[in-house]
This record gives sequence, C-alpha cells and structure tokens, in this order.
Amino acid sequence: MKCAPDIQFDKLPDFAVGASPAVDYPPPVAAYRRAIVCAVILVTLLGIVAHLAPAQQGSAVPRKTPSAEKVVDGYLKTIGGRKRVATIRDATYEWTIQLKDQPMGLAKTQTKTPSSVRTEMSFGNGQIVSAATPRSAWTLGLDGKLHTLTDAEAAAARLQAVLDASHLLDIKKSNVLARVVSLKDFEAGPAYVVEFSLRSGARLRYLFSPLTKLLIAIEDDARKTTTRFEDYRPEGNILEPHRVSLNNGGTGELTFLLQRASYNNGISDSSFDPPRAAETLDVVALLREVSRNQNQLEQRFTEYSFVQKDTDREINSKGEVKKETVKVFEVFPIANREPVMKLISENGILLAGERAAKEQKRVEEEFAKAERDKEKDKQRAEKTRAERARKKAAKAKEGEDDDVDISSFLRVCEFVSPRRERFRDREAVVFDFRPRPGFKSSNRQENLISKLVGVVWIDPADKQVMRLEARLAEGFKMAGGLLVNLRPGAAFVMEQTRMVEGVWLPRMAQINLSVKVLLFGGGDFNKTIEWSDYKHFSGDVSDYKLDAPKTNPEPNKKP
Repeated sequence: MKCAPDIQFDKLPDFAVGASPAVDYPPPVAAYRRAIVCAVILVTLLGIVAHLAPAQQGSAVPRKTPSAEKVVDGYLKTIGGRKRVATIRDATYEWTIQLKDQPMGLAKTQTKTPSSVRTEMSFGNGQIVSAATPRSAWTLGLDGKLHTLTDAEAAAARLQAVLDASHLLDIKKSNVLARVVSLKDFEAGPAYVVEFSLRSGARLRYLFSPLTKLLIAIEDDARKTTTRFEDYRPEGNILEPHRVSLNNGGTGELTFLLQRASYNNGISDSSFDPPRAAETLDVVALLREVSRNQNQLEQRFTEYSFVQKDTDREINSKGEVKKETVKVFEVFPIANREPVMKLISENGILLAGERAAKEQKRVEEEFAKAERDKEKDKQRAEKTRAERARKKAAKAKEGEDDDVDISSFLRVCEFVSPRRERFRDREAVVFDFRPRPGFKSSNRQENLISKLVGVVWIDPADKQVMRLEARLAEGFKMAGGLLVNLRPGAAFVMEQTRMVEGVWLPRMAQINLSVKVLLFGGGDFNKTIEWSDYKHFSGDVSDYKLDAPKTNPEPNKKP
C-alpha cells in the first residue's frame, strides 16, 4: 500500500512555481467526577493510503450497486490478494512533490498496523510533520508549533489511519462501518462511492472504479480535500499508485510521485508519537493535583443552575442515522442529592399547554421532596465522605496518598510525549496515555483501564482538565462476554470551560459505544451532552424560582 500526505493548504508556505526541491447523563456530579478522573489518567498532514490495483479490462458498469464488502473484496483481490496484503505490517513510501509540474519538495509516509500513520514533507524553507494513532492526531508546522487535532479533523484523521494502516483488511474489528452510497460519475469515470464511518461521526468517501476495481479517489469533507490516485504499477508483491494528486478545491493541487516503497522494516511505535516538550514535565505530579481539585469542583458545581442539551442518535450497522432526538433541560443542582431536571423543549419545539403544566408540577414535587429530605440527604452524604476518607487513610498507610481511582491509573498507564500547546486560547499541557507495556491486571478495574488509550489537555495554572479523549483499543468482556461485551472503538470525549470567577465547569461530553449485555440486550449508543447558561446560586432549594408554563401554545407546535 502507498500513502500520500493530506495537506492543510492554508498552512503551506507561498512557493514560487519554479522553487527548487528541498534537500533533505449526567451530570450527576459523582458520575462526572469519575469520568474526569478516569479520563485524565486514562492530520492534518495524514498519509493517505492509495489502495492498489492493476488496470483490468471490464465490461459494462453494473446497474445495481454491490455491497461495500463486495467492493472492498474486489479491490483486495485485484491489488494482489488478501494473503499478500495481510503480510504487510508496516510500509514506507518516498515521494517527490510537484506543483504545476515544477518540483517543490520531498515527502515520506510511514504506516504501521493496526492504525498508525506518519507523514513528513520537506520544503526549501522547512518541514511539516504529522501523524495519527488510536490515541491522537497531531501536526508540527513550518513555524515549529505543535498542534493536537480535535473534533472533525481529528476524527477524520484517525479514521483515515485505521483504513490506511489496515489496508482495508478486517476493518469491522475496529468497529468501522461501510456502505455503498451511490454510483457517481467522476472525472476518471463511473465510481462506486463507499462511505466508511465511525459511530462518533467521522466519515470518508472512497471511490472505486467498477471496471478496474481501482481506488480512484478519496473525498474528505472534514478536511475539505479530494485525493486522486493514478498510474498503478507493481511494488513488491502488490500494486501501488505512483501518482497521487491532492486538491482542496481552490488553493492549488499538489502532485506526489512515488519514488520507492519498502515493507516490513520494523518501524517503531514511538515513530508515531508527538515530539516531547524541551523541558521536563512531571505528568504524574500534575495528575495528582488535578485529582485533588476535583473535590473542589464537586462542591462548587452545586452552586450553579444551567441548561443541558442531550442529543441521542440511533445508528444502524451501515453507519446511517436512523433517528435523532434532542432534548433541552433546565438543571437545578441541589447539595447532597441528584439534580432536578426540567424538560423545556424536545426536537426544537418548546413544551407548552398541558404537557408543560405536567412537567412544572413534577419539578415542583421534586423540589418539595428535596426540602423534606434535606437533613437525611446531608447525613447520607457525610457518611459517604467519611467512607472515602477512611479508604484514603488506608491507602496512605500503604504508602499511596492518592485517590483510589487515580492510583489505579497511575499503575496501569504510561504518559506519552508531554508537550505544551495553545488550546481554546489558553496554555495547555497535552499528553497521550496508553497501557504500560507488559502490564498484567489484577482486577476488573485494571483490566478495563489497560485497554484504554487517549489524549488529555490540562490547564497547568488552574490544574484542571480542559479536554480529554479516551478510546477502547481492545474489546472488554465480563464473564467471558456473558454479562457484558464492549466492542473496540468505544469512546468518550469531554471538555470543561473556565467561568469568569475562575471555576471550571463541564461544557460538553460525547459517548459512543457498541455493547452487548447478557447475550441478548445492548446496542449502539451515540450521545452528546452540552452544558451552557450557567447561573450562580447557593445550591439551596429556596433559591430557585421556576417560570410558569405556557398555557397558549402555537398551533401545531406541541411535541
């Protein structure tokens, strides 16, 4: 397989055409706290693998589109067969870069199974490096600044890395979904459009010729690029495209000409890690401070009411969104108990009339119950805090002065390439995490942690989590899968926001997972939670004044 870099054109230098080449739900708070602690411890130049295939003579284009599996099987057979492709554990591709047929620089792309890709591009005035792994995607620009990608760009980069490094073999094991969305006319001829996607929302469209079985293009909406593949010729036991053209729809088109390809060179996993910061960053000490700050977060969180927006999506086995439900709540946290949630709209329509009145009554009854049970809730919370303190004291006698959860993560995980970046206009310490090599778990908690990888952003001044991303690199089972079977690719993303008074509060969380429970139950879950409009209160029931419901709804506006 070959790879060509994916490029952010607006970050490239202005080259002269004749330039010479380079030389060388929740919350509740308790659940939210566990998620933060768990995750804490817990490209744009990405190589694009152009899938190989020899030119074959074919008959008329079929009228009915085949399944995605059939298209991919035909592609793999054409490029040399599954067995030959399966022997490729890593690959290195070297390119020359041209713009309007003029030399611009050199490039090298490396891939390694199951899902790592790295690209280096050298120009006359510097180098651009990028990579993507299951943990993170990052790019190092000509200005020397390192940037860890997020959101749609990062999702597309990681999906691309899975497809490139696996050479489209057994992608279901990585929970990648595939479907043929159309038969379209492309500049190189008719093409089956196969959409590869993840339940988190990442999507890429691969275009295959129904006549030659070749991959002829990749369309990437997130990074606004179209990549075309041509001139397939043998490299080793498979065929590789020797001409790859990359266009962002306006800035210009770069052409990559393959000079040589080599396979199974034993590329190190560390080759795909981001560069470390020049100074020494003590991640373990920083994480301990962050963990201690979570107690303060719990206490302060009950002082704010806010708006919570829940978006739930049902996704089928082909990656299609079957149903989407959006609910918006006013949330009133109360000390020592679960918050009171008032539904105010559903699927964009405000509650009104009888339904709004019923919701108002329910919420008022919850507040009345909270007032009656205030002392009982306080005693229960004090008992819980005392138990937590007892466990902490017991750990201290054993030489561990950490939260019970964080101590497990510090044992299981190693922290990769701590670095300094700018994130949301603030300084951040960023690092990847992964299980320690050879770690043997001794309990169920450690077993789960040992299958997680991800990346964390921390505010070094306030010692708070800014953002975290955690993914399940391997499947997780309980009782051999009889109780729970959580498939690889399950992911959790969350962000916090800094209030004017300096308090950090949740901004958003995304949960994506595919799970089977007790052999029969379970399913696919895709949920996004967004928090906004924080208002400061003391957290006492008497502080809340609820608006009366609307009694005259507009016609056809009742959900």
